[in-house]
Amino acid sequence: MIVKKKSKVTKALIAVSFLIGIIAIVTPVMAADSNRLLIMAKGDDLDLPGATNFILGKIEFGGGGELPSVQAVFHQKIYDESGEKVYAMKGMLKDGLLLQTDYYFYCPIFNVWFINVWWVMGEGLVKTTDSDIVVFFRNLLPITMPNTEGKYESAQILMFLSFTGEYCLEDPGTYPPGTYPPVFILPEGGWALAAVIWEVETPIGPMVLPVGPISYLTKSIEI
Repeated sequence: MIVKKKSKVTKALIAVSFLIGIIAIVTPVMAADSNRLLIMAKGDDLDLPGATNFILGKIEFGGGGELPSVQAVFHQKIYDESGEKVYAMKGMLKDGLLLQTDYYFYCPIFNVWFINVWWVMGEGLVKTTDSDIVVFFRNLLPITMPNTEGKYESAQILMFLSFTGEYCLEDPGTYPPGTYPPVFILPEGGWALAAVIWEVETPIGPMVLPVGPISYLTKSIEI
């Protein structure tokens, strides 16, 4: 569904400040054991009504001090109220690195702080429908979705993985290191986000934001 309602600028700026901050560089996680992990998320988008997603990723822990590498593909389709497809995004993470396994952040979709999130960043490709549609992004503000005119373009790709759906209602950053406020778990379990870091148009000017599908995990397998 294409949404055109407006958001309060103050609320948008506060939450978007986090989304811009995730592009910062941090020290990647060092792998201890050698194994691979496959993850899949498929189904309705948790942010955009009328959108369906598919995310498939592989995390490889090389062992011997090698950095965990990540590859992924993701698709998103957006439909209007009549059921007609009006937009599609295809992305590929080719050279991703697992940066953290205990990341936490405020999620404006659920209005909670997710904890123990796996954070991945890397280089990839993205291709979208040649159309300019406006959606209401992350319960924050309207944005114009990325438009690559039907061609693949290089881009930075972000992934967040929550295997358990653990969250807090309070900011964990206000608690002493190693401690958390009361922890809850989403009834539906874990989720995955795959997003392209893209400059998009908003009512308050251009912003660089992570735009892409987020769905509940449907499979997680060690191989």
